[in-house]
Amino acid sequence: MRVFSHYPTKSAAEVNANSYHHIVVGGGTAGCVLASRLSEDPQQTVLLIERGPVVNSWISQVPLISSNFQDQRAPVYKWQSAPMRGIGGKSLSLAAGKALGGTTKVNGLIYSRSAPGEYNAWQDAGRKNWSWQDVEPFFKKSEHSLSHGQAIGRGTQGSWVNQHVQTEQFDIVQKFNIPCISMANDPSSPNVACTPQDATIDSNGHRCSTEVAFLPKTLVSNRKNLSICTGAIVTALDIRQGEDGHLRAVGVRFSLDSGNVDHKYTAYAIREVILCAGAIVSPQLLLLSGIGPREHLEEVQIPVLKNLPGVGQRLQDHISVPLLYKVPLKDAVEGVLLGSPLRAATEFLKYAIFGKGLLSQQVQQANITLPSALLDEHSRIPSDTPETQLDARDPHNIPDIEVMFLPVNPTNRTFQGLGTSFGIFSYLCTVLRPQSHGSLRLSSSNPRDRPRCDLGMFNDNVDRLPLRKALKLALALAQEVRKTGYPLEDLSIPEDTTDERLDEFSNDNVMSTFHYSSSCRMDTEKNLGVVDDELRVHGVAGLRIADASIFPRVPACHIQAPVVMVAERCAAFILANTVST
Repeated sequence: MRVFSHYPTKSAAEVNANSYHHIVVGGGTAGCVLASRLSEDPQQTVLLIERGPVVNSWISQVPLISSNFQDQRAPVYKWQSAPMRGIGGKSLSLAAGKALGGTTKVNGLIYSRSAPGEYNAWQDAGRKNWSWQDVEPFFKKSEHSLSHGQAIGRGTQGSWVNQHVQTEQFDIVQKFNIPCISMANDPSSPNVACTPQDATIDSNGHRCSTEVAFLPKTLVSNRKNLSICTGAIVTALDIRQGEDGHLRAVGVRFSLDSGNVDHKYTAYAIREVILCAGAIVSPQLLLLSGIGPREHLEEVQIPVLKNLPGVGQRLQDHISVPLLYKVPLKDAVEGVLLGSPLRAATEFLKYAIFGKGLLSQQVQQANITLPSALLDEHSRIPSDTPETQLDARDPHNIPDIEVMFLPVNPTNRTFQGLGTSFGIFSYLCTVLRPQSHGSLRLSSSNPRDRPRCDLGMFNDNVDRLPLRKALKLALALAQEVRKTGYPLEDLSIPEDTTDERLDEFSNDNVMSTFHYSSSCRMDTEKNLGVVDDELRVHGVAGLRIADASIFPRVPACHIQAPVVMVAERCAAFILANTVST
């Protein structure tokens, strides 16, 4: 078991008015990676600023328990989205990590890279050097795969640990009569897959968040050129106009997140400021600093430094709708932990002593991903499907739906008897490649106010087509389970499978998948891009972005692995142009 001792952070006063070669804003999924890589050169000074605290409690390392970000004690920001016209003006619950390590402290731990065709599509769209061939080495660089280390393309020398965790905890998972691919993230696998998931869990059964992997206490203590300041909120970028009329980021302004919030601090960047604050806060900081759509900045009375219309545009999230079923207590997480004190105690002891058992695993047991166009009217893949349509390297064959197998209630709805009389098993039906998108706008010029986030779900009705197919597939899977004699009881499913009923059910039950992306897209300025192919902000020297906001569109996977890849690439771009001084 880990010994939890003081983590070597610095106070805002200690870093105030100092100059650093690089300032990384946001110590989340990407920021921890980038700060670690940039500080490998002892001649380069690096400051990492994170609003949240250092969280290294025992609970925070337990995979199953730490994934429950609905818990009031979880280190997360929670807020409501803007009303969305595509779902009748409803708002959805949003959440993001609030700690060093960011959302990797509380997420579902799934390590997935997406199909190779994802990145080949980026290349085809003009994103130079972002094909699968270009990005695969950077996935491999960070990775330490405990289960697939000998496989081509999998990493064993990185510090970010993942493994294939057994899925035999619950009987229901074994009832699926679907061939499974044993190795997730195999680029040679077809695009139709039922796969036990890789999870960012180390050999001791601990959550491997990015600050644990890339910024462990011993590393931070030994790197005198690396300063980490937590509990500090960056309020704006310090951007100045040179005599030549060009803009340059020269530092950041920040204050304490709590305590004397009126005290103002500054830090200066000799070379670059890199935003790693995520798809919500990175565009918010650009807007607060006068970089964004002119009309919006004038509306909130922020002086316009750079009219960049793409900032905050194209915000996306995967669209998810859960089907809920009652199952015996022994086959659901709530049932085990709440309904069976003896088994719950056994699982706690098993984890505390050996790092094994239910608590050492991720919530998501397995998943199915595939292109919905391949499904016939019976929710099956025809046996005569051409091999060319199964090639996962082809940009035309990227899976657009996922059905997640979850032995929990993923919603915030309450059900009488849950955890005492029955458990819940869910099929979370997800649109992986939504055409819909929304926008992010400031709710005020106060950096402490959450911005107005419209995820835009179903703004484009074309997204209803793959979702209907995902729902029908999940309903068919449930019927197959019942045929085995398993007692699966309907709890929350559509009345029937007509388009009208499926759409009504979707509107009533849609939820965020918490995969926010694409609000500062990598594209040309003309095409509402915010950063170029080396992640430099258009029109502002010394400023890059490296987080989920830069994705051209939300990747067809759980996004923590692609975010880490982006951070690795950003470090390589910066270091390739850096001469030690």
